[in-house]
Amino acid sequence: MYNCSGCGRASRRRRRKHAASRLHIIPAITARLPILSWLPAYKLKESLLGDIIAGVTVAIMHIPQGMAYALLANLPPINGIYMAFFPVLIYAFLGTSRHCSMGTFAVVCLMTGKVVTDLSAPEEGDMEGDMASNSTMPDPSYSPTQVAAMVSFMVGIWELIMGLLQLGSLSVFLSDMLVSGFTTGAAIHVLTSQVKYLFGLHIQRYSGPLKIIYTYRDIIQQLLKSNPAAMVASMITIGALTFNNEVIKPKLREKTKIPIPIELIAVILGTAASYFGELNENYGIRIVGEIPTGLPQPEAPPFELLPKVVVDAFIITIVAYTISFSMAKIFAKKHNYEVDAAQELYSQSASNVFGSFFGCAPIAASLSRSLIQEAVGGVTQITSLISCTLLLLVLLFVGPVFEKLPNCVLSSIIVVALKGMFLQVNDLKRVWAISRADASIWIAAFLAVVVIDIDYGLMVGVLMSLIVLLLRGQKPSTAILGSIPNTDIYLDIKKYSSAVEIPSLCIFQFNGPLHFANSEYFRTQIFTMTGLDPNVIVSTKKALEKKLSKSNLSINTSKENGVHESAEKIPENSEEKPKESLGEKQLNGAAKFIKGRFSNKKNKHVVLSLPVVKWLVLDMSKMIYLDSTGGKLIAQLRKEYNEAGIVLILASVSESVLDSLEKCGTLKTIATEQIFHSVHDAVTVLTTVDQSTVSGSNCTKL
Repeated sequence: MYNCSGCGRASRRRRRKHAASRLHIIPAITARLPILSWLPAYKLKESLLGDIIAGVTVAIMHIPQGMAYALLANLPPINGIYMAFFPVLIYAFLGTSRHCSMGTFAVVCLMTGKVVTDLSAPEEGDMEGDMASNSTMPDPSYSPTQVAAMVSFMVGIWELIMGLLQLGSLSVFLSDMLVSGFTTGAAIHVLTSQVKYLFGLHIQRYSGPLKIIYTYRDIIQQLLKSNPAAMVASMITIGALTFNNEVIKPKLREKTKIPIPIELIAVILGTAASYFGELNENYGIRIVGEIPTGLPQPEAPPFELLPKVVVDAFIITIVAYTISFSMAKIFAKKHNYEVDAAQELYSQSASNVFGSFFGCAPIAASLSRSLIQEAVGGVTQITSLISCTLLLLVLLFVGPVFEKLPNCVLSSIIVVALKGMFLQVNDLKRVWAISRADASIWIAAFLAVVVIDIDYGLMVGVLMSLIVLLLRGQKPSTAILGSIPNTDIYLDIKKYSSAVEIPSLCIFQFNGPLHFANSEYFRTQIFTMTGLDPNVIVSTKKALEKKLSKSNLSINTSKENGVHESAEKIPENSEEKPKESLGEKQLNGAAKFIKGRFSNKKNKHVVLSLPVVKWLVLDMSKMIYLDSTGGKLIAQLRKEYNEAGIVLILASVSESVLDSLEKCGTLKTIATEQIFHSVHDAVTVLTTVDQSTVSGSNCTKL
């Protein structure tokens, strides 16, 4: 009986342990395979129709955009459709964003195209005029597809490393102004890369600094050799797309959320015109060329290229992840769900690594497709699965139909899509009026991208952001505060005329951290803003004492309206002019001014009245950090002001700053009666006590 009871308890314990282990395993699995968290709760009646419509719409957008953006990466157009299928299929299962449309993205494709240009031989159709470069000749043993695949693989590895190191929040170091300036500059490169297709020119490829200048030099030189047929086709396509976007789409948006697939229509009509008009044979218009049918065979990327692409792949990783995760956060906040930064890195890593075996370049979220996907009713990544299903049919059966498609039509689609990126110039206008420092980040990133190169531009933008951040920390704003009568509010007396200074008390506010880099700035500002330089005050007092001992002068101290005054009687006929110190110069200058004003009076003596500040209140409410140098400076200022007869008061000290003051020994020199919870507490107490003491019993101590 005893044994049976013991066996029963052991069995229950095992069941409890097993149940507990399952409770831990299930969340771990769903965290790494997010589709298992939302698919079981998927509501068919409410969500399926919207996902189907969104999936069809996005698939229709993927076809022209994928083919067009593949040109930016210097890849065959069919690779753009591969990028909309293979990586997106993986992301649908692993991604935490339910609304981002992953696939080709202009900036990422352009950055990939730079690496492809440097390390690969051009395709046969591009041999004429495109082989020359201002950098080393590319290795002819690697095709553009192989180089792009290796870049995609390395981007996936970098994303995996960042995920393991929990660096998902790294994107916060790329400010909005940096991203805006960077992408606007990249748009210039995108436009430049498509000019040769729009005009039917054969321009040699450049890479490295100043390549955009060399490219436009060649364009201008060869402008008279433009292909009129290509120019006409480009103008017609750009005009039709622009008319749809600016006229038809705004009116249609009022009636339906489903947009006209104008890009796909342009591709179909362009292909038909090229096929029946034999534009390539008769007018020399460059076309897409052979498009293979079916799915490509998986092939490992050339790993020997790893050392050559590792740096460029890291820069592409930062840009792709920052743009994708920022977009994911916007949609998640709007629709009230969470996105996991680490899982986003893992999902994009798996997507890029998987896609690299099928000739795909790195992917990212597209703003235009994502907005359309959300607008037409897309709710989950079922949209991506439906889109991939339709694209699979295109790859298996429809691909060769687009072999006659003119490249200038795809370039026109790219150019029209750049409007939103160029309009980011408005960000500069808006920020310029708010903060010149933030505007300088935009300008630096933009100019570096355009003049030097894309990867250098990102580094310059990051460097400029760090400089601005350091300068802001080094020179925070300061203010002298005054009281708003009959309230506990204290505001900058320069900005608010209703704020009045308090007699015998000065309030100095420092709006930033105090550390070794700005300690001298803090000292200078407190002396300049308050006008209370303890060295000058001490030297002035010594000068007065010296005069007292040499002449018949007197100093009287009176207390009138809460203000102490030093009254010095200066004989009008006094001719003694001892050597002046700094304090004496200030004092005698003021004395001469007053003496001049009262020279018409019959008094034998004039009186110099100097207001005396008894307390200097340091408002530390905006001081979020203080290091040992700052703590030592506070202690030194307390000592210097004490010698000048002024008591230094600390108000609104945060817990972290208070801990720092304690650790660096500053609180050993400052009594607890000189520390207040708020500026108002300090003012209330100090205005009711005598000059010589600060009543501890009435203070609000920390």
